[in-house]
Amino acid sequence: MSEKDTTYIGKTSGITPPVFPDSLINEPVQTNPAANVDGLGPLSHLIGTWTNQNLGTTNGGGTASPYSYNIMPLPTGSEASGYILKNFKYYEEITFSPINGTAPNRGGDYIQNANVLFYEQRIYFADGPAKDRLVHAENGSWLFLITGPQSEEPYASTPVVPHNGPIPDQSVATNVAKQISVPHGNSILAQGGIMGYPNSYLQNGPAPIGTYSGTIIPSGIDTTQYTTKSVGNPFPALNNNPNQPLQDGVAANSCAQYIQWGVDTENPAAKGSVTNIPFEKQKANVVDYSANYWLQAFTQGGEFTQLSYNQTILMNIPINGKIVKFPHITCNTLTKK
Repeated sequence: MSEKDTTYIGKTSGITPPVFPDSLINEPVQTNPAANVDGLGPLSHLIGTWTNQNLGTTNGGGTASPYSYNIMPLPTGSEASGYILKNFKYYEEITFSPINGTAPNRGGDYIQNANVLFYEQRIYFADGPAKDRLVHAENGSWLFLITGPQSEEPYASTPVVPHNGPIPDQSVATNVAKQISVPHGNSILAQGGIMGYPNSYLQNGPAPIGTYSGTIIPSGIDTTQYTTKSVGNPFPALNNNPNQPLQDGVAANSCAQYIQWGVDTENPAAKGSVTNIPFEKQKANVVDYSANYWLQAFTQGGEFTQLSYNQTILMNIPINGKIVKFPHITCNTLTKK
């Protein structure tokens, strides 16, 4: 989320809640070849649409009381501190959709297959003066990467290019990639892996979401805003542990099994990248992205119907003549439609 406009458009009473469609993506229907589900590995459990709904039999998790939180700084020259906060709870809708094929990366002697899962996301304020207003939109793709033989011809599967010895396996530290397109002029590529893949990635619950371990409050500047309750900081206590809503959601609706993975542009096994348009580079330069996911099922071998995530974006923002690194942190727990 990188919303930077601090003005509210219209009055709260004039904002109507969104009407969510069944799916934010409408892929063409094709029976042969069928949608590539098997090639997605554990990511195939994401296929479908996810929203904020009450978790299990509880009254929490829906649009009125989501297990979510957002911490976001906004640079402003009108404040002595050089910035204000725009922290809030939010709800969202996100659709994951497979395509009818793969995106092979040909290496000459073998290939790397990128099994593709597109996603489309919309996020709305859950509280405050702009409740129900769109605050963020995003699309992109998840890739599940595997290696295999390369065909000699452009369309046929055989014959294949000879390879001396066994084809190397895709590293389990880099077999997942997330490509993000944010309409503020930011593009992000981050890689990672699924914990325990391939032999023991189905873990027994509950999902072990710990206290947020990264930097939350920047250093070297006045940070009084983070501890003072205001319209821009309505939940100061959550600034101590942005993972608290996720922990509360797990406690309210504890799973029997989970799958965990993460991606990071600073993954030492496969460094990713962030690119920004010139205005963003100058005013709020995104330099790093990381995210963690816990996909949850409520019976052994059952369907995965709950998704918790957190993500951290680091931005270099010029504040009163110096560059300050601000963490922009978000988390939410969603239910599959």
